[in-house]
Amino acid sequence: MATPIIRLEGFRKEYGSIQAVRGIDLEVGRGETFALLGPNGGGKTTVLRALAGLHSPSGGKIIVDGHDLKEEPDRVRELVSYLPQRTTMPGLLTAREVLELFARLRRVPQDRVDEVLELFVLQEDADRFTREFSGGMLQRLGLAVAFLKEAPLYILDEPTLNLDSLGIQRLRDHLKALRGNGTTVLLSSHNLHDTMQTADRVAVLVEGRVVKVEDVSVFRSTVTRETKVRVVLTATNDAILEAARAAGADVTDRNGRHVHFRALPEHRLEVVRAIENAGGAIEEFHTEPPDWDALVRPHFQHGDNGGQR
Repeated sequence: MATPIIRLEGFRKEYGSIQAVRGIDLEVGRGETFALLGPNGGGKTTVLRALAGLHSPSGGKIIVDGHDLKEEPDRVRELVSYLPQRTTMPGLLTAREVLELFARLRRVPQDRVDEVLELFVLQEDADRFTREFSGGMLQRLGLAVAFLKEAPLYILDEPTLNLDSLGIQRLRDHLKALRGNGTTVLLSSHNLHDTMQTADRVAVLVEGRVVKVEDVSVFRSTVTRETKVRVVLTATNDAILEAARAAGADVTDRNGRHVHFRALPEHRLEVVRAIENAGGAIEEFHTEPPDWDALVRPHFQHGDNGGQR
């Protein structure tokens, strides 16, 4: 792994009796795009807010580019640009005015405003009040604010939340460009598909613990293996299910006309053909991403911190 720009050493965060993060160790390499994944309440936002300097650890250390966040909070904040999970904007300002305000606060040249407006396709709406913006446009504006400042480290909390397809594509392209110039991006996401296209490595957080750290290629194979297919048939019977199993399907559930199975992508077409050859007429075909239990169960026991680097 490249030289770490982020290092968490036994990082804990507690809110009264609630343990949001339970002593995790984690490193993110310089120039990596690194994703934090996991169910709601897993601790992703707590970690990102701590790295952005918005709250202090209850225990352990946060080191950013060699600087201890507790001892040098202002220095760390200079290195980071942060996008919170929920983007809110003053409704009586235009998009351009919002960006000009942040440019002054962050001592960024004003010509950078036009660059980020173009980057996230907001030029034509730059002089509209933000109260008129859709959710997707507000999220694009939030990204424009986050990338207004050129920083060595970007921390993005659910950057694709409410983001429209145009914004997702622009964000994806920009993250690839940043990777090429050595910039580090740490993000959280609920979107497995997007994460697997943009991240180099992923960490899965469950109940405040890191239970898995993997290269994205390894994680992608796990997701692919655990993805379920749901078909809706005009009718089902045991012969149809046996034909599906013989073609490589792991049939996990049968509920009336609905049949759920897992199969490697290269075997799915064979399974569908076997179902049809056995007399099953398919009305609908869906793929369903795995739940978090399925993703962490094969390699780690609950609460295990194995796999951290």
